[in-house]
Amino acid sequence: MNGIKEQKVISRVRRKSRGKTVILILLCAFVLQFAAVMGLILSGASSDPETETDYLLILGAGLTGEEPSPSLYERLKTGAGYLKRHPDTVVIVSGGQGKGETITEAEAMRRYLVAAGIEDNRIILEPKASSTMENFRFAKEIIEQRTGAPADEITFITNDFHVYRSRMLAGRNGFRAHALASDTADGALMMYIREYLAMIKSFFFDR
Repeated sequence: MNGIKEQKVISRVRRKSRGKTVILILLCAFVLQFAAVMGLILSGASSDPETETDYLLILGAGLTGEEPSPSLYERLKTGAGYLKRHPDTVVIVSGGQGKGETITEAEAMRRYLVAAGIEDNRIILEPKASSTMENFRFAKEIIEQRTGAPADEITFITNDFHVYRSRMLAGRNGFRAHALASDTADGALMMYIREYLAMIKSFFFDR
């Protein structure tokens, strides 16, 4: 009897040990893939050499009522500077109206750029997009309707933490894209963590 009890105890100990090993392996796998994805995001968080293109796309980033969020404000500052340096470039401001927003992000961006001295006739509103994938998809439709040709080269502006994923999604929409990275105004750590989750989603679902 004692031998049987000992075997049962040993069996339970072995099962617990195997369970701990599996959990440790899964934890290590998560840490490794988290580090890999964050490495990609960080490695891509910079601008390409500035290139003059026919179209500039500014990606939406939320409003408070009618006012640009800190992230969007940084994008718009970068965009206004680019447009002043390249007066022949047309800008597409892309973003729909979300919860807590009283106008579309596109309209808020238009107002900012006009106040910054950019001519209204250089600004095209794309007021439907609710994701980065849609920013590029709908911008592509606008360009192809205007030109009658496949959309090709474009410059886009977003915050540094968002550049890598935006490049990926621009490529999936057929663009040769040049990134301009604006600063992240505040809460950078949280923004990068949120971007990690968005990267996982985009990698598998944004096609």
